[in-house]
Amino acid sequence: MNSEEERIKTFASWPVNAPVYPLVLAQNGFYATGNFLEASCHWCNCCISDWEYGDDVQQRHLAVSPHCEFVRDNANCGNIRTQEFPHTTSDVDNASAQMTSDTQQSSDLMIEANRLATFRNWPNPNISPQSLAKAGFFYLNRSDQVMCAWCKGVIAQWEKQDNAFQEHRRFFPGCPRAQLGPLIEMASAGIRDLGIQQISPAKNPKYSSLDARLRTYTNWPIPDIQKPESLALSGLYYQGVDDQVRCFHCNMGLRSWEKEDDPWFEHAKWYPMCQFVRLVKGTKYIQEVQEMTRRTNTAENCITPAMNIDEAMLTPPVRLALEMGVDGGVIRNETLRQLNHTGRPYDTVEDLLKAVFDGRENNEEPSISNVETSCTSVCRGMTNSNSESIAPNNTEEEERIVVPTSGDNIGIDKTSIEPKSISNLNTSSTSKGDDMPIPELLSLEEENRKLKDARLCKICLDEEVAVVYLPCGHLVSCVQCAPGVEQCPLCRTAIKGFVRTYLS
Repeated sequence: MNSEEERIKTFASWPVNAPVYPLVLAQNGFYATGNFLEASCHWCNCCISDWEYGDDVQQRHLAVSPHCEFVRDNANCGNIRTQEFPHTTSDVDNASAQMTSDTQQSSDLMIEANRLATFRNWPNPNISPQSLAKAGFFYLNRSDQVMCAWCKGVIAQWEKQDNAFQEHRRFFPGCPRAQLGPLIEMASAGIRDLGIQQISPAKNPKYSSLDARLRTYTNWPIPDIQKPESLALSGLYYQGVDDQVRCFHCNMGLRSWEKEDDPWFEHAKWYPMCQFVRLVKGTKYIQEVQEMTRRTNTAENCITPAMNIDEAMLTPPVRLALEMGVDGGVIRNETLRQLNHTGRPYDTVEDLLKAVFDGRENNEEPSISNVETSCTSVCRGMTNSNSESIAPNNTEEEERIVVPTSGDNIGIDKTSIEPKSISNLNTSSTSKGDDMPIPELLSLEEENRKLKDARLCKICLDEEVAVVYLPCGHLVSCVQCAPGVEQCPLCRTAIKGFVRTYLS
């Protein structure tokens, strides 16, 4: 086995979609043992079987057996090279993969058109380049081997009845491109553009639930400045040191809280890639936070002299507004508010007047006495109109009403109290719902209860469902419970991703 040619022959049954190539393994002293992906070194007898895509065979060999004779000096260990083959990983890549051609180097292979452009010399007529590119593959320019741009899986030996997506799912079921299917084209930014969030394990899974995080705030020192409930809802648990908290998912830490701080804002500001923030608040919220932070930093970097209210009252917009007869106290208050908010007065008189009049409209509220007077007049009008329409028909009946004294019998004839017009009105306006059988009413109540239960999270039974699990598609949990679940509670399917939903 000291000859590369002999070692290469042992890889006859090596899988074509294996993470490492037989040629590279043979050049680094390995031969196939026949046990699936296991390869053994002829010199040190070390065995490696857990190969992954992107592995550097030479570095793996060095890490496992640093004192191997072949690793230390492969030129003087008795190794017989086969000269027609390239002898370095880079040579293999250059000789066997035109996949690093100008088109592939300068293009984004997550775009279907760019993947299709790699199939220039496709040799296999059994399957079309269009279907392969649609399924996420690009051509390696080696036999009929294609590689997925997402999972880096390699498939070859395509037959006439093969379906690109079916084969993709069969060999690489965890690939996000294979899971989405042929109806969705994935853009260069990945599946996040579709609102799909891939699963990544939480750094501190024992705090995945809201209750677990809340229990850590037993000795929270500043409840008047920041509420434990708000911090826990934003994914933060208390570490027991000062006011330092940490996210259960991204493991980031925050401290030195102030009363005006918003936990969600600070979380998204300092750690925008946290998947828990993306799931609960969404990408748009994070973008807004980052843009607001950028504008704030830009404004702070712009050095402008501070202006007090007396100086601001001498600016042209203020003087013009005073000349127009606007109340000076109102202008001063509005200018002071603008200074406190932005650090500078209004640039134009139009902006100043608009702010003054907008503030005046918001402050003009009807007094309680006016509201009471108007309500009283309306109520009196309604009472008078109703009494006028009812009184002519009830004069005779009203004479029959007997008001009992303390010694009289309390029993009163119902017909002697109810006027004819009102009794007739009640009789004629009886709704169909009053005649509805009791079983039907009970069935409606049961249906309403089931609808309410269907909207509740099946884990905490408190919040509303808001997350769809992929690939099974079940809507069973709220945003707080979803990150702590690895399998769908209904079908036990392993969860590969989330989609945030909003019930209307």
